[in-house]
Amino acid sequence: MPTPCSRIARHHRTQALAQRSATCSCLAFTLIELLVVVAVIGVLSAMILPALGKAKATARKASCLSQLKQWNFALIMFAHDNEDFIPRESFIPGGTTINLWAQVRNPLAHDVWYNTLPDYAHSRRASAYAPEAVRADFYKPGNLFHCPSATFPKGSGVSEIAYFSYAMNSKLILNPFRSIKLSSVLEPASTVTFLDNRLENDPKVDEKQEKDNLGQPSAYASRFVTRHGQSGVLAFADGHVDQLSGPEVVHDGWAAFPQTRVIWTVDPGVDPNRTN
Repeated sequence: MPTPCSRIARHHRTQALAQRSATCSCLAFTLIELLVVVAVIGVLSAMILPALGKAKATARKASCLSQLKQWNFALIMFAHDNEDFIPRESFIPGGTTINLWAQVRNPLAHDVWYNTLPDYAHSRRASAYAPEAVRADFYKPGNLFHCPSATFPKGSGVSEIAYFSYAMNSKLILNPFRSIKLSSVLEPASTVTFLDNRLENDPKVDEKQEKDNLGQPSAYASRFVTRHGQSGVLAFADGHVDQLSGPEVVHDGWAAFPQTRVIWTVDPGVDPNRTN
């Protein structure tokens, strides 16, 4: 027969177990509560992730504007040190073709923009990336040669082709000249010096744009690309940079003529679509 002490002890144990059970019940989540928490997290993610993506895109566009401004400044400084003459736009004079790494590193390319202007921008010359062992470094994020939003062709890091996501205006220096004086540009505030250059993975701004030699170091409207939403970045001979939409730059796959808002040639009266 239980004694009064044993009954009291059993009562206390029962009471303690009940208290612990009540405490656990209060701390535990029900299935409905867990579902509510998951739903709230999902809603917050749906709100935050697009905002983060937009912020990153804005940062890449700002970086692109800054980098083209640096190339523009380097061009102006080069002209200041070289009797107002600007560097050549490509390995082949007057040409708008892909440049191979063998051409980039060739001594004859010493006066091409990608080997002369980096000295003024405190950056490495393109020829420094020509050896196979460091070629992939040319395409790493943060390289001044490239738009932060650029996507390069598969295998570009081991390719014999040097792909440029920025290009110098291919219509500034026309045959038979090897260079021109920067002061000879008649409308510097509207005349392009550098532009966002289309690569293989970039969509066309206009269906009639060129589809070959994408990624060459010199180009104009026929290979202009809009990587920043509906706009692309261009630098101008007076030193400023701007972001413009495709239709503001490209007309039926080519440059608009007569030239007004965007000019590609030293003399706006010269049709850039009929010159080399």
